[in-house]
Amino acid sequence: MNTNISAIIGAAKVEAIQLLRSPLLVVLTGIQAITFLILVSLFGLTGSMAPTALVNYDQGSYSKSLIQNLQSAHHSFRLEPMSSDEATKELAQGKLVAEIIIPSGFSQTIINGGTASLAVNVDNIDTDMTHDIQRALPSAISHFANQQEFPNIHVTVSEHDLINHDTSYISYLIVSALALDAFVVAGILSAVSAAREFELGTVKLLWLAPVHPIFPFIGRMITTDIFAMASMIGSGLIVVAGYNVHLLHPFEMCAALSVCVFICGCAGTMLGTALKRVLPVSSLIFGLAIPFYVSSGALEPERFDGNFMWYAGHISPLYYAVGFLEHAAYGFQVTPEPIFLDVIMLFVWAIAMMLLTGYILQRKLVI
Repeated sequence: MNTNISAIIGAAKVEAIQLLRSPLLVVLTGIQAITFLILVSLFGLTGSMAPTALVNYDQGSYSKSLIQNLQSAHHSFRLEPMSSDEATKELAQGKLVAEIIIPSGFSQTIINGGTASLAVNVDNIDTDMTHDIQRALPSAISHFANQQEFPNIHVTVSEHDLINHDTSYISYLIVSALALDAFVVAGILSAVSAAREFELGTVKLLWLAPVHPIFPFIGRMITTDIFAMASMIGSGLIVVAGYNVHLLHPFEMCAALSVCVFICGCAGTMLGTALKRVLPVSSLIFGLAIPFYVSSGALEPERFDGNFMWYAGHISPLYYAVGFLEHAAYGFQVTPEPIFLDVIMLFVWAIAMMLLTGYILQRKLVI
């Protein structure tokens, strides 16, 4: 058998034994993957469903129709019917973002051809949520007016959807979060494996090996990636079953998860080799996770955030990973680059990381 292959297989077996002797590390890393899924979904829920009181003094047909349009306003607020006193109290206590008041005689005013007005009290402590309310209200009112065919509405919207199915914000977020999971799980396991070699001093034995030092590190990374992939399968099942995500391309999703784990494993191996210490490299990966994730188009297609953010996003491997995952799940093309180019760039990233690992190892062993 080729000496390089023997080195890879031998290192893989040793790493498997090491991980089996450290089940707590594997379990906690897997739990962290689930934690990130929950974190991302909570972010989406809290940011898109602002609690809003609805005080309705009118029981006419028009007020009921308006309320239906308010309730269907997409990702803006969560209406909570209550009395005026309750709304005033909860608004003062910071439990509500806004209070919408439909006055008495609202329906009759419209029937008589008059202009009915809504009173809206807003707690503008958070301008982001305030803007959501300000955008959603005119949209809901305009839709209500068009629905009722009021004569003074002369502008209508003819919508043509480029995609034949709708996807909720949470569904988009939770699929992109799998890229973050792969970076954390595969990155940490492979980084710890590489850094452990330096902490224990066993890396010095590579002086005696008849192969380049990169090959034993590749063997260890293969084992950590297998453990990471098992964790990612669990996360994927949670996304499908727990969040009711119907995968458009299941086999492509399996390929995307495998590629993500491989690329992130390569990145973790490089970081572990560079830092040589378990605790600092683990902290670094956690620190990089959120910035990489946010700048990768995980919250929305990065091209919507302006040229600077779009160009900066290309630095992150998660930019290409999110493009691959979203296409596998929903058939979306969230990057201007075609999917095959996203996949190529992921492998370019992996090769670059392993070349850099080999270079660092060579220098450390010589020095």
